[in-house]
Amino acid sequence: MKIAGITAEYNPLHNGHLYHIAETRRQTGCDAIVVAMSGDFVQRGEPAMIDKWLRAKHALKAGADLIVEIPTLFCLGNASQYASAGVCILESLGCSVISFGSGSGDIKTISEVAGVLAENRERIRSYISEKTKEGKSYPAARMEAYKDIRSGITSKESLEKELAVLSEPNDILAIEYVSNMERSKPLAIKRQGAYHEDDESEQSGYRSAEYIRQIIETESNACGAINKDVPEYVSDSLGIVRPVFPDNCFEILKFAILSTDAETIDKCPSGGEGLGNLIKTTIKEAGNYEELVLKVKSKRYTYTRISRLCMQIMLGISREKYSFDGPEYIRILGHNEKGRELLAAIRTASKDDGSGCLPMITNINKESKKLNSTALDHLFLDIHASEVYHLISRDDSPEHAEQRMRPVII
Repeated sequence: MKIAGITAEYNPLHNGHLYHIAETRRQTGCDAIVVAMSGDFVQRGEPAMIDKWLRAKHALKAGADLIVEIPTLFCLGNASQYASAGVCILESLGCSVISFGSGSGDIKTISEVAGVLAENRERIRSYISEKTKEGKSYPAARMEAYKDIRSGITSKESLEKELAVLSEPNDILAIEYVSNMERSKPLAIKRQGAYHEDDESEQSGYRSAEYIRQIIETESNACGAINKDVPEYVSDSLGIVRPVFPDNCFEILKFAILSTDAETIDKCPSGGEGLGNLIKTTIKEAGNYEELVLKVKSKRYTYTRISRLCMQIMLGISREKYSFDGPEYIRILGHNEKGRELLAAIRTASKDDGSGCLPMITNINKESKKLNSTALDHLFLDIHASEVYHLISRDDSPEHAEQRMRPVII
């Protein structure tokens, strides 16, 4: 089977995602599409608006065949850790193409930038270390380093294209995907709609996930306001479930910060540089999640770094406790009949040729016994994250316990 992979969050799934899935199938002619999806916490550093099981169901209805989970540890890591985990999982499942949304749709420039960053890794790392000590943020320092390296080597027009790619959110992730691919080829599909909403994106039905979340959080008739932007089944779900927003976790987060010493906070993956003391001081002044993050945010500390740090504190994620070398298993969240056939074929091929696909989990109680200690650490964090998520969503009934959950099948 020819398998195409997608890394996504679907928070929530909208028309742009439908387009991406359909275009991936059309351009690759693949037999199956596998989505490696964030779990109950997303890479921006927030709880997902809808839990992972319902989002997996939406993805299957949108045209994907198999949905697997990116472990929480990597979802709350930086862009490189997140992308590396997604690519590792998809390549382990046999994906020959990995498709991603892109602001530019320019795979040539994305690949060029990825190559320059790889060839000059140590030089750029040294530059960033020096500039962040002076108060610059990581993205700004990297941009300066890149410009310094490429100026005079490439044309002004090419440099402008490369710098644009380095500043566009989807393309920043695309660079990381390309950098981590070993056995698959990249496919960049130009994003529909814009990051900053305008009349055109509203009329076209391609408003961003962030904007849709804002509507759902602030408007009383949210489902009616977004019915042009999302499939009907997503709108219907949002009329039934209680959407989760960052403010819903503020009290639990506040307790976690007050209960954790500054030194321990600085050992979180996004901690260090005195952030432990700063966030412990600030939590006493902040009245909600957004206020906390904005008070700690600065030119040096980006919004996403602070928001990821908040989730890492809340879930007890430490650099010393966890290995970030890569995923150790593949958790199956859902599949259709094609996806079931794909899973069977992967298991058979793995036995026949000894290629050693990562262990696949559909039943935690049975299959966790076969995992090594590192994998168990990652899995127990996923379970813990789900338990905290359901506390936040006020839906912590026993039937939603991770040990009871089985893949969604449609």
